[in-house]
Amino acid sequence: MPRSYLRIHAIATGLVTAALLLATACGRQAAVAPAAPAKQRSAAPSMPNSSGPPNQQKLHAAADAIERLGASQPDSFTGLVIDNPGDRVIVYRKQHSAFDAALARLKMGVRIDKRDAPRSISELAATRNHVTALMGHTTGYTIVSVGDGSVASYTAGVVEVGVTGDLARARKELAARFVDEVAVAAGKPVAG
Repeated sequence: MPRSYLRIHAIATGLVTAALLLATACGRQAAVAPAAPAKQRSAAPSMPNSSGPPNQQKLHAAADAIERLGASQPDSFTGLVIDNPGDRVIVYRKQHSAFDAALARLKMGVRIDKRDAPRSISELAATRNHVTALMGHTTGYTIVSVGDGSVASYTAGVVEVGVTGDLARARKELAARFVDEVAVAAGKPVAG
């Protein structure tokens, strides 16, 4: 078969009619085999020389399914991270047999690594709500940010709080109130 036809066939699988028209227009006749079923593509079409992992779509689908499961069991689930280089999804959760069994039943076709977390997403949310309620009601320091969750907060089981002003005072007062549920650091004032 002519080289141009092979290229067209590889690129336009499923467009047999277009390939026939192109081959005819070039004055060449070629036997066209039935097209193979097209592979399902991700929402963003893959580009040649793409640096993304081949399992990207499966990893994101698994993460979506795990987040839905986590939303239904917020006292067990903490969060997740898609580890592209490791070709896996890392799930942070408080150990609970019902959650782990439901996670195993998902069978997403990707590697799932479970990591223990000291607090669940519902516990972290409750702490965040209590800290947020203090915004504008502190003396000597100002709470400028309350973290929505990062890998560091998952693994340590803390809500990250950014403050301006007297950092030592903020740490002392917030530790007295929230014990080990917060991590207080210097924050940047909100512009505006």
